[in-house]
Amino acid sequence: MGFLPSDYRSTSGANETSSSKSNLYFEPGKRLKDGESTTFRLCGLYDTGHVIAGWSYFTMDGKPRRFPKFPDNYAEDIGLTWEGKTNGTGEKDKPRYFLSFVGLSKEEDEFLIYTFQRKDLREQLEEILALEDYQTLPSGLANFYLTLKRKGTKENTGYTLTPTLKIPTKADENRWAEVAESIWLPALYVSGDPFSGKPAAGRPEGLPPTHRDALGADHEVATSAPEAMPAGW
Repeated sequence: MGFLPSDYRSTSGANETSSSKSNLYFEPGKRLKDGESTTFRLCGLYDTGHVIAGWSYFTMDGKPRRFPKFPDNYAEDIGLTWEGKTNGTGEKDKPRYFLSFVGLSKEEDEFLIYTFQRKDLREQLEEILALEDYQTLPSGLANFYLTLKRKGTKENTGYTLTPTLKIPTKADENRWAEVAESIWLPALYVSGDPFSGKPAAGRPEGLPPTHRDALGADHEVATSAPEAMPAGW
């Protein structure tokens, strides 16, 4: 019988902060500075509970709330805008549309929850998902990875999302198979822990994310297997 628990992370091992729940959420505006970039691979689908979309806001006491549909009667609960806080005007914020999904981070070698609120970022992702050769494999991992780069600061901030076709390694597919059932993003709708696994009667809420073609028609992202290509990043 040893003193340390069996899952204790040695100080000589991996980065101690990488497993912190707070570090498993990736919002570009908070994690990337001007000129920085990150690379990740999409994991899972809406139908498997690994992609959600809806409306979100912060409450008056700073807690996030997320909804699959536009919330009713939010006026008293929602927090203030930045101007309302800094200038003392008391101006209320408004719910904002978001897209959250699971991705495998190349830099952190962890499965993270990425959230895109900016319309331009979501548009870039939609355009990539509409490309014929960019698909989700039967394993649940995408056959491509994405590089997200930030340029600028404050109101002059812009982002570029660049895809690269390359199938995942068998090792990463096996890792995803081991943890996929332990990640359930719809838990965020009820302020739950998305890393606590899928509930017995769990099912995705809301409508599945789609991409829009050149004619303005919306389509769900298909799942199919592409031709073989080199694996990895």
